Amino acid sequence: MKVSRYVVSAAALLALVVIPQRSVRAQQLESPVHFGLSAGLNIPLSTLSQSVQTGFIINGFAQGTPQDWPVALRGELSYTGFGRKAGGLSMGITSGNIDAVLPLAPTGDAPYFIGGVGLNHLSQASGRITENDFGINFGGGWQWQLTGMTAFMELRYFYINTSGSSAQMLPLTFGLKF
Repeated sequence: MKVSRYVVSAAALLALVVIPQRSVRAQQLESPVHFGLSAGLNIPLSTLSQSVQTGFIINGFAQGTPQDWPVALRGELSYTGFGRKAGGLSMGITSGNIDAVLPLAPTGDAPYFIGGVGLNHLSQASGRITENDFGINFGGGWQWQLTGMTAFMELRYFYINTSGSSAQMLPLTFGLKF
C-alpha cells in the first residue's frame, strides 16, 4: 500500500511541475515557439552534380511568429551528406539558416512559402578541404495538422556561393513540427 501512495504522490507532484497553470489571457498573448525535425533527399545541381551523388539531409529547427507579423521566423540547423561519383570527393555541408515562412492560409492544412539566408560549412575528403560560405534558399511546402503536431513536406532550392563557383542543390524533406 505504501508504494502506491508514493507513486500517486510523485505523479501529482510531476503534474504540478510539468503542467503549469496558465490563464487563458496569458496563452492568447504569447507567441508560441515550435520545434521540428525533418529529413529527406538532397539532389545536387549544376557543377556539384558532376562530382557527387544524390545525398541526404537532416534538419532541426525552432520556429515562431512575432506578434502582428504575417510571417513566421525559423532558425534552422542542417547537415547534408553527399557520396562521391567516380573521380569526385564525398562532401558534407553543415548549415545554419534564418528563414521567413509565409503561410498562404491562416490555419489548418495549407501551402506556404519559405526562404532565407545562411552560413554553410563545406567539407570534402574527410575534412581535409573545408570552407565557409554564405548562401540563400527558397521554396515551398505543405503542412497537415495532426493531433498535437504538424506534419509537412518541403521542396527548396539552395544556392551556396563557394570560392570559384557555386554549390546548388534541391532538397525534398518530410518532417514534424511540435
